[in-house]
Amino acid sequence: MSPRILSLHHLIKSAILFGFAMYIVYLVKTDNILFYIAPRMIDYVKWSAFGLYAIAVYQVYLGIRSFWGTAAECDCDHDHTPSSSLLKNTVIYGLFVVPLLFGFLLPDTSMGSSLAAKKGMNLSSSSSVKKEAVSAVPNPPASLPPSPSSGSGASGATIPSTPASPKTEAASSTNLDEMFPSDKFTEHYAKYAKQIYKSDIIKVKEDLFLETLTTVDLYIDRFIGKKMELTGFVYRQEDMKDNQFVVGRFSIQCCSADAAPFGVLVEYDRASTFADDAWVTVTGTIQKTKFNDMDIMVLKVEKIAKAEPSKSQYVYPNFDFGT
Repeated sequence: MSPRILSLHHLIKSAILFGFAMYIVYLVKTDNILFYIAPRMIDYVKWSAFGLYAIAVYQVYLGIRSFWGTAAECDCDHDHTPSSSLLKNTVIYGLFVVPLLFGFLLPDTSMGSSLAAKKGMNLSSSSSVKKEAVSAVPNPPASLPPSPSSGSGASGATIPSTPASPKTEAASSTNLDEMFPSDKFTEHYAKYAKQIYKSDIIKVKEDLFLETLTTVDLYIDRFIGKKMELTGFVYRQEDMKDNQFVVGRFSIQCCSADAAPFGVLVEYDRASTFADDAWVTVTGTIQKTKFNDMDIMVLKVEKIAKAEPSKSQYVYPNFDFGT
């Protein structure tokens, strides 16, 4: 192979590597990288851009040496000379160039209802958590303290209007322990359940999205009648009623390849006024219903409003949960 042809191969490789490095820079600068990977992975991807850039520079160096016929010979037994077949080279380089062009030319968009339908919306986020400790305990007795958010809680008891004494608070703590039993698999969720049970409204924050839904789902009988607020995109499937849809989010652990949709079924008389993939903030009362022969949480909507998608439209496991 002539030195100039060999030099051209090195320069093509360099251009491809530069292209991928610049694409990563573009994604980081525009924050569109959040469409593809979890925030904790961004630093690793940034370093990979430096690596691609360094290899690209080295390919330029090899191209210059090859052009002048001073390329170093390899001592191994393999022939590293590129193929002389135009078709073969076009196919090989096309495997890298075409995805790179798609990356620059196609818009960066978040995952939505179409992908959720293919993956299957998860309406029971506690399904992966052992429930033995919860299912083995009967419903709380009538003497258990109700939620501070309403006149009566799961027990139907009335909240006293006077401040609780230290003894009452100690008793309440004991009763909460009875309401939210746990084992080694659920102790973190039980601890969190005791915290959010005291709230007027359980606000599902982005940094604890999965953890909050899992906690409420795990102890669903204790949270019936409580109010919840969450934000997400509208998702529907054929077997849902006209007044039902799901408020969902995609959960990502590493990148978009492992994305999984999680959500809460809501019921609203004017549900049809919200299109699929529209973002909404819903406040409603927690109830329990059956869907596809499975007991799940449902929100009876009291207030609903259109919402702007957050900067990071996905949610991520909180690795500090329970620490």
